Amino acid sequence: MKQPLSPFVPRLTAFHLKLLAMTFMLIDHIGCFLLNRDTDAYILCRSWGRLAFPIFCFLIAEGARHTHSLPQYMARLAAFAFISTPPFNLVHGERWYAFDHLNVFFTLFFGLAAVAAVKELSPRILRRLGKVSLSQNEFVCALLALPVCAALYWAAYTLNTDYGGYGVAAILIFWLLRNHPAAAWGCFALLTFIGQDWYLVGRGVTGLNEYISCNPYEMVTRRVWERNCTLYFYNSLQMLAALAFIPCLLYSGQKGGPAKRNTFVKYAFYSFYPLHLTAIWLVQLFRAK
Repeated sequence: MKQPLSPFVPRLTAFHLKLLAMTFMLIDHIGCFLLNRDTDAYILCRSWGRLAFPIFCFLIAEGARHTHSLPQYMARLAAFAFISTPPFNLVHGERWYAFDHLNVFFTLFFGLAAVAAVKELSPRILRRLGKVSLSQNEFVCALLALPVCAALYWAAYTLNTDYGGYGVAAILIFWLLRNHPAAAWGCFALLTFIGQDWYLVGRGVTGLNEYISCNPYEMVTRRVWERNCTLYFYNSLQMLAALAFIPCLLYSGQKGGPAKRNTFVKYAFYSFYPLHLTAIWLVQLFRAK
């Protein structure tokens, strides 16, 4: 990604973006799991929290660009997906071993797997077929990987991972348009404006009949303006996710963070997700007494 043109523009490293995303996620989860939904504090927390997920998706795409081993990267995400399952279930009031609603690490894993299909699987297939020049064409590789990406999108949706196929598509957008940040964030905003509706419909947040009974104009106006429309609340919040472009466009392309003990810092970031969910669950238990 290009460096900011002005020396006076602050430059954020990947370390800074991870800290921001973790902070936004913590604020979001405090609102989601500990606050009353009828309060202004709840709306405020959930609003700030919308910025967390797109930053994580952006960082996954950047991680795929810089990692020494995509399989190892995927293995770490898969490991923490299973580690995070008990606390994720507990804060949702479910059985700790349930797998009917999966945490966001599963979504990030499926998204990274889709990137791997474009970056490594398709070129490998083309080289084995003797199409060396085509293996260097990312558009051709993306087309060849399309069935795999579609399957991963469907897997995230079917398994009911956090953000579902929407998250997989977001990661793919940030990967495929990694050299065109303005286009990437424009596509992400469009995905959020349109794609999130279908995710909500599929999850039963709003009735399918209510959604498809509108013509396109009514669909947009009801969603944006009518506060009594079920889609209004969720989409008016979720569209705030597009504001994550502000810190991400200030990204310097540098890893950042402590010069030493990078392995410790890396796993500390991974561990924050299950640890903060566990802490929130303990607060829920204390308040329930």
